[in-house]
Amino acid sequence: MGGSLAHPEVRVFAEQYLACTVNTSVMVALVLNTSDLKARVECVKDLYSEYGNGDASKAHLVLPEGFLGDLLTGIEGFPVSAEEVGGAPAPATTQAVGSGQRVLLESDDQPVVQGALPAQEHLAYSMLTRLHEDVREYEGVYETDDDFHEACEYFYAHIGEAEEDHEAQAVTSAAAVCRDEGDLAVVTEGFTGCVTLTAEYWRGDASEMTRRAASA
Repeated sequence: MGGSLAHPEVRVFAEQYLACTVNTSVMVALVLNTSDLKARVECVKDLYSEYGNGDASKAHLVLPEGFLGDLLTGIEGFPVSAEEVGGAPAPATTQAVGSGQRVLLESDDQPVVQGALPAQEHLAYSMLTRLHEDVREYEGVYETDDDFHEACEYFYAHIGEAEEDHEAQAVTSAAAVCRDEGDLAVVTEGFTGCVTLTAEYWRGDASEMTRRAASA
């Protein structure tokens, strides 16, 4: 948010962000493992939104692919496909956030699962609002303002409504399995675990940016 990144740093961000977020919908689906009916209902609402409210072309796992490919194409001055961005190797910290989230969301202890989900949803909204502000640094690589805003559909789909709804749904889902202080402690454990994984991902992202920029 403090200024434009060098081209190699933007490339790192695009590659690792896509690797980190491409399985978000799958992670949410894991929460259906809960035995609590209200929690499952809230999860289904979340998933329907994640999958574009029934429109596969608007699914949240598709939108960032197009956005990141277009962004790199504009910055680097030659075509960069979504497949190229998604095919880049992921550092250990990026791999760890995916495997770590899966451990939390596949836990047999439902308060752990229901604690991790609100963390994921609240982090998503906070990160996306900040990333959208940062993307404005690169508005000049698009031919027109309309092109820029069309490319930003990924952000608008989340910031405008979806993630706020997902936050509320995740809290309702967690409350359904949080019946006493013991449950609350375990919910907190799941929440903190997800936050820690995400923080380590961004530290790893920053480290890889520095390394790639230095070797460019």
